[in-house]
Amino acid sequence: MTRGGARLNAGAKAKWKHGKTKTIRVPEALVDQIIDYAKKLDDQQVPVFSESKVLNLSGISVYILSGKKFVYVSDLIKLGYDIKPHRLAVAVSMESKS
Repeated sequence: MTRGGARLNAGAKAKWKHGKTKTIRVPEALVDQIIDYAKKLDDQQVPVFSESKVLNLSGISVYILSGKKFVYVSDLIKLGYDIKPHRLAVAVSMESKS
């Protein structure tokens, strides 16, 4: 009778959906936050890319001047887009009120 050896499905089960893990060095003060964020990424609870590059212009008038299409910044502000630099957004908002 033999003892030991490799057995099918033996050993610890993987806890991460994305496969193999790797040891990394991180500041002790951030360990809990980093682990929580990694778990959320693994569960796909947060988007991998936090910044969308899609500009949804539904409901905005697109104008044509000299064969070029454009939209008014004031229309984007009305739809709730965050305009940067902030001083441009303030200037446009003040202009549209007068």
